[in-house]
Amino acid sequence: MSTPLNFHWLRNHFDTEDEALHACIRDGNLQRLQQLLGASPAPDIQYDSYGFGPPVHFASWCGNLEAVEMLLAAGADPLLVSEGQDRLRAIAYAAARGHRDIVKRLWGFCPPEVHVRRGRQYTSCFIMAANQGHAAIVEDLLDWWDGWPHELKYHALVGAAVRWRLAVATLLLRRTSFEQSTLQEALRLATYRRALVTDDDKGHREAIDYLNQQLMVELLIDAGADPNECPNNTPPLIYDVASDANLTGVLKSLLEKGADPNKTDGSGKSALHVLAEPVALAGPIGIFGRPMPVTMNETAIRLVLQHKGSVSQPDNAGECPLHRAAYGLDLRLFRLYLASCPEQSRESLLQLTNHHGETMLHYAAAGCHIEVMEVLIAQGLDVNAINSNGWTPLMCALIPIDRRYYRYKSPIEAIKAAQFLLSHDADTGTVTEEGLTPLHVLSLHRDKDVNGKMADLTRKLISRGVNPEARARLLIPDSKTIAPCLGLPWGHRIRGVMTDPSTHNMVIQPALAPLYWAAQRGAVGVIKVLLAHGVDVSSMDDQGISATRMAANSKFLERQPELVETIIGLLLAAGAGF
Repeated sequence: MSTPLNFHWLRNHFDTEDEALHACIRDGNLQRLQQLLGASPAPDIQYDSYGFGPPVHFASWCGNLEAVEMLLAAGADPLLVSEGQDRLRAIAYAAARGHRDIVKRLWGFCPPEVHVRRGRQYTSCFIMAANQGHAAIVEDLLDWWDGWPHELKYHALVGAAVRWRLAVATLLLRRTSFEQSTLQEALRLATYRRALVTDDDKGHREAIDYLNQQLMVELLIDAGADPNECPNNTPPLIYDVASDANLTGVLKSLLEKGADPNKTDGSGKSALHVLAEPVALAGPIGIFGRPMPVTMNETAIRLVLQHKGSVSQPDNAGECPLHRAAYGLDLRLFRLYLASCPEQSRESLLQLTNHHGETMLHYAAAGCHIEVMEVLIAQGLDVNAINSNGWTPLMCALIPIDRRYYRYKSPIEAIKAAQFLLSHDADTGTVTEEGLTPLHVLSLHRDKDVNGKMADLTRKLISRGVNPEARARLLIPDSKTIAPCLGLPWGHRIRGVMTDPSTHNMVIQPALAPLYWAAQRGAVGVIKVLLAHGVDVSSMDDQGISATRMAANSKFLERQPELVETIIGLLLAAGAGF
């Protein structure tokens, strides 16, 4: 007899003699099952197949009541606790799969108290039914016995909340009174993106799942949960859900149920700060190091603005959502932020700076949004404005920056933004408090083209007076970092990191010229132009390491052997030592 389609994935299981009864149940072969039970000697009727339990447990999981009856008649013990990640009795297997008839059949085999989970010995059938969303079974269990402990009902509610089991949560809230702290915990869990919780899920989510999540949030708030409570200084719910576009429906429900659109996290940032950059389209499973799908969530932005979210409310560093929008959004969405303010105040808003003197233009340049920069310059913002540690928009445009979700500013983006600023008379002669020049930050971009746009910009910067031999200290990842990030902090942020680099897993290299920075990062076009300009290749850092050695030992270039070979060849040909 062939394996039923719904159990086809089990066709390679149960291939040992001890699992012969399991194989019959899998295949629905009751005639063979009866034969084996009557054989002498018969297979071990209590044999525990890891993860599936003894045969009666597996039959309960499969929903095969006839097989369950045959096994019980032959002496199978449904009260045995199976081995596996979930230690379960047979009734719990049936409850997890929603087999109400089998749950009813097995209920009377022991006193109800046996089904109460004690310690971590096994998981109760009550919890398994609740977690998997089988409200009819949960209601049966509540009807059959009124002695279920409150602690078990608490676990059932929070389990239902995190899994968006709306019917179960509705039933539990109707039948039980819960403490405020429990409602708050359940609400926070309900706003999480749902993880992969069963083998059946396969990580897939349907529209109905997200609707159930919305309704779950509304249900819990109507039951008394406060959408604005932040226990133990956790970020506001509205702040967290804004970071995932798949939770936009939850954001809508929170706002409509009284969530404060301007409530902030510990750094003073609100939901509009979060939404001022592309946010995740997060799935249940993320792969480390792989860029996550992102989107500019205009729907969420409009929802928050409709509920009086403020684009001018500063965080602890004086950064307003409008600053962040200049950095992270395109011109149309930047204008959407701006349009939420009274027309008479918009011009003054564009002049806002943060506590470190960074203007909207600094932010737009850092984000390489040329259209936004164009509008800001037309509104009179100074293309050469200097922040508190000497950074201009040109420096912000050039430095590589790590963005959310394993993304970073590309060399092409940086070059285009810098060229735009240069066309508007950006000053190339400014040196930051850290000693950085435009050549230093340009040298941080990896570039394999010896005659490309990076090389062209390097020539232009030198022709405009940037000193190719100027030295500056460089932040690099510490020795414990395996995969170094390509970006660096920009503007005032770099000052904070250089003050205490170890807390950011970084160290400060001695002051070095751009050639060394370019060798370490792989900026081959910059190297080619610097060498053609005649920069000194004989000098070494404080530890006697040459530019050639820096390229050879660079963590940034560990997977770029051809690029390393090219750089070393250029340096050696120019007379550098090794």
